[in-house]
Amino acid sequence: MTPNCEIKIERDYEGPSIVEIESIIDNITEEPIKVAWGNTRDEINALHRFPKRQFLLHVQDFPARDRTTSVLGLPLRLESTVVERSKLLLTDLKAADWRTFCKEQESQHGVSTKYALLKLVADALRKGKTPALAEIVGHLFLSGIDIKDVDILLRLKSGAIR
Repeated sequence: MTPNCEIKIERDYEGPSIVEIESIIDNITEEPIKVAWGNTRDEINALHRFPKRQFLLHVQDFPARDRTTSVLGLPLRLESTVVERSKLLLTDLKAADWRTFCKEQESQHGVSTKYALLKLVADALRKGKTPALAEIVGHLFLSGIDIKDVDILLRLKSGAIR
């Protein structure tokens, strides 16, 4: 069962972890219950013991949010404008700079462009297409290649260098 929670990036959050307050959660009336989140096995197990409670998980950064979203099986939430802009920047050679877009999304809007890439690939695969992005996405996530370099990899793959 997917836990009832939201994730918030807040580097300086100093609240307790779910493990630290587990014994008193039934006495807490505030919803959502705010906790510091480290994505440990103990925290995950504790979260699953309270399926009817709502939690706000405070994580340190984007990678922590991405790992937590994945481990807990939470849905990716992206605005359609972000996905469409991502698609345009990766397919149109005359479009604005992908690297700048990535930095803006992460710093100003709290959106990981990794999610946008996954959404683009998933949507294409569901339509029966195999885009060039699908062929390189595994290398991006598993080889430690910076997401900001996706446009370069796609252009190298297609032979369309500016």
